[in-house]
Amino acid sequence: MEKDALRGSRVRAAENPDTVFAYWDKNLICRFASNSFVDWFGFNPNDMVDVMHLRQVLGPIYDESLVHIKAVLRGEEQNFERTIVSPNGQSRKVRANYYPDVADGKIKGFFAHVVDISATLADNQIDDISINGHGAHFNSTDRILSDVVETLKDNLLNQFPGIPHLSKKHFISESKLKRDFKQKYNTTIFNYYRDLQMDIAHQFITEKKYNKSQVAALLNFSNPSNFSACYNKYLQASVTQRLMDKIKKEHEDRYKILVEQTPIAIALVDKELRFFAASQKWISDYNLNSKDFIGERLYDVFPGSEITYSDMFASCLKGDINKCDEEFIDTLDGRPAWMRWDIRPWYNDAGEVGGLSIFMENITPQKIKESEIIEVSAIMDKTHEIARIGVWQRNFKTNTGIWSKTLKDILEVPHDTDPPDFQKAFQFYKEGADRGMAENIIGNAIKNGEHFDFESQLVTAKGNLITARVIGYPEFIDGECFKLSGILQELSKLEHQEDKTR
Repeated sequence: MEKDALRGSRVRAAENPDTVFAYWDKNLICRFASNSFVDWFGFNPNDMVDVMHLRQVLGPIYDESLVHIKAVLRGEEQNFERTIVSPNGQSRKVRANYYPDVADGKIKGFFAHVVDISATLADNQIDDISINGHGAHFNSTDRILSDVVETLKDNLLNQFPGIPHLSKKHFISESKLKRDFKQKYNTTIFNYYRDLQMDIAHQFITEKKYNKSQVAALLNFSNPSNFSACYNKYLQASVTQRLMDKIKKEHEDRYKILVEQTPIAIALVDKELRFFAASQKWISDYNLNSKDFIGERLYDVFPGSEITYSDMFASCLKGDINKCDEEFIDTLDGRPAWMRWDIRPWYNDAGEVGGLSIFMENITPQKIKESEIIEVSAIMDKTHEIARIGVWQRNFKTNTGIWSKTLKDILEVPHDTDPPDFQKAFQFYKEGADRGMAENIIGNAIKNGEHFDFESQLVTAKGNLITARVIGYPEFIDGECFKLSGILQELSKLEHQEDKTR
């Protein structure tokens, strides 16, 4: 690490009293220190560089920091917080970042970037802290990358500053700089720089301020043909990008229209949970007709909903699917209700999660209706029991039968007994005229499709004689009876109950 280069890279760091920057070689000798070390640690940077060991500067907190120092010298980036006390007695809550300096696979030293967050903890106003729904996190990498971009812009009319220079200037290792820049901007640093140059070139040429040769010289191209190749590539990429943007916009517009017109309650949000499409059913269900909520965050549109739904949405943004057929839960607008939902991520053209599709349906009316049906069924069962009315059915296609609980009670058979075969059922009719009459009437119904209604004496499974009214309705398909349904009402017990009340 060149001493002069490091000293020349102080820039804003040396002027910021809330931040200290330093570079320490692998032997922990200081090779650069910002001016703020005077206030923080009582040492002048000119006295530190090439002379002082990190232990001398940190003093008592050196041992506490040793675990992070050893880790960064193994190539592991370190981020941690602690409290330090300046020589004047001032206590600072700080957040420290150690970045390894790696060259040719070897650790040369590390960069130290330490920020005073005392004021941040008091009023949340320091711009190195980014607040989200899950707390605070340090955003120094984004700031460094933004500063790198500004350096590239400052050198557009000169020459590409080079990765080593950018690394030293912005106190970040070369490998981390290249990796983080590619991750954030989806291109290399040099290609980003070239694109910036081509943007300027295109502006100059289209406005006819300069010709191509003049622009090539202005942008410090040694060979005009190299500039022409870069510029033509830029124009071709611009045309392709405009076409892709148009296709993507048309695709997104069609997708939005599809969502807006779907008859179910569904909404689309991006990764920041900002609405960009919603169906009319969703708008109606949540009374949003008079609100311009597109572009707003879901938690701002529905304050307090994060208490119930934040974990659910966070897991879905990581790729999970959350489905539920029914659960009693607060709706997004805070109303307790029976809900069913399907929340899943949607993916962009790059295959990355772009946001969530959120289907939610209030099924409380259906649940109330189901409850009413169950209640009515219970009342009907009780009515049948009191009126001594049993229900029966015989399906000739499947050769199966159904007897209600009340019918089994009337005929005194166990509740777990399956209905007998069709012919065996006639054995409950009293042998003789009653059984013969039942066989003729029911047989005629099966043959000719006639409804029947008659009274007969029957003998229960326990041998008791009863009088009952039997009513039946045959059903036909293609001229053939496939089902016979009806009721059996016991009359003898009702007559006995009437006699008792007289």
